[in-house]
Amino acid sequence: MTFFSVLIQARADGAGDLDRAALKAFADAAEPYQAAVRGGKRSWSARIRVEANGAADGAALGAALVTLLAKQAGLPAWPVVRAEAVREDVLDEDVLAEDLARPHLPELVSGPEAAEILGVSVQRVHQLAVEHSDFPAPAYKLRAASLWLRSDIVAFAERWDRKRGRPRKDPEGA
Repeated sequence: MTFFSVLIQARADGAGDLDRAALKAFADAAEPYQAAVRGGKRSWSARIRVEANGAADGAALGAALVTLLAKQAGLPAWPVVRAEAVREDVLDEDVLAEDLARPHLPELVSGPEAAEILGVSVQRVHQLAVEHSDFPAPAYKLRAASLWLRSDIVAFAERWDRKRGRPRKDPEGA
């Protein structure tokens, strides 16, 4: 026996309305099957976990179980338009592959966010960028603003030997 993730979708043929209380009762009834339940104005669906000998058995068992739970909860007996059973290990691989295919961008901050991290004004951020050779270079320079890696700004804040207040005027230069 193998565990399958079974998706069942039902849609209204014509006009239809979904009772939210019935959808809630359906979700509660399907909860022991690690269900994810959704409902719209003219459709409802559930993804449940079942144990079966094969995908065809899993789809048939899942469809029968979901249909029974939906009927008991008072959901409309709309026709099933999709029944899909995927072995859980294959589904996990697909989810992982989908996650790996999605670009992972670094966390960026703009001038106002960098100022907040450093506890200074936005103008001071730009002044620090000019005055301190160890201030991080922007990851991106746009026409309207610069963007820094949040981790670079945080690292600068940790190593910055900050002197509070305005610098004193040189009495001889006055």
